[in-house]
Amino acid sequence: MRFTFILFATFILFVSCSKEKYLDKKMDGNWTVNLIRIVDGEGFMYFDSLPNGSFTFNSDLKTISANVSYRYINLNGFTIKDTFKLDQEKYIFNSKLDRIFFRQNLDSIDARVILITKESMELEYYDLSKYKLVRFILSKD
Repeated sequence: MRFTFILFATFILFVSCSKEKYLDKKMDGNWTVNLIRIVDGEGFMYFDSLPNGSFTFNSDLKTISANVSYRYINLNGFTIKDTFKLDQEKYIFNSKLDRIFFRQNLDSIDARVILITKESMELEYYDLSKYKLVRFILSKD
C-alpha cells in the first residue's frame, strides 16, 4: 500500500513538473499585442484595437521584455495614453495558479494567464497606481 502511494505521488510530481515546462515552452518567443481591454476603477470598460508593441518571453533564461503603447477615450471624451514596458525582467510562471510574477521598475506584478495556446495568449494584471485592470490579447509571431 505504501509503495503504491509513493509511486502515485512520484507520478503526480512528474506530471505537474512536465506541465509547467510544457506551458513555459508555449510562452517562449515573440508575441504581438492585438487588443487591449481596460476596466477602470469604476467598472467602465474600454478597448484599444490598434495597440503598438509586443512581449518577448525567453523560457531558458526566464526573462520577459515588453514595449507596448496604447490609448483609449474615456467617458469624458479625453484620450488616455499609456505604456507598459519591461526590459529583460526575470519572471516566475506558476501553472497551478495560472500566474506570472515579474517586476516592473520597483513594483512586483502578478499577471493572470487567462488563455495560452500555441498561437494566442491573454494576460491580465491590475495596475494599482492607476486603478485599472488591463488585459493584453496577444498572438504569436
